[in-house]
Amino acid sequence: MLAESNVIGYGGFGTVYRLVMDDGSVFTVKKIEKHHISSDKAFERELEVLGSIKHRNLVNLRGYCNAPSAQLLIYDYLVGGSLDEVLHGKLI
Repeated sequence: MLAESNVIGYGGFGTVYRLVMDDGSVFTVKKIEKHHISSDKAFERELEVLGSIKHRNLVNLRGYCNAPSAQLLIYDYLVGGSLDEVLHGKLI
């Protein structure tokens, strides 16, 4: 469930959640709010880039949902934290 208690971060276009499935698998879900036209462009750009490039330093895009109220991008969950945290020394 995408609840406030599952929020792990915020971005320019939306909120990032930690999602645990019934079978115990864990994913990261980025919910892009559809407030303006640039959110559609950001969603399409991320789908294009992460859907076509596979690299050990990039998180795997597992799926997406393009609904009228929001767009969801589903990624593998990274246990070690976000790239922002690593780059800016927020992890211990």
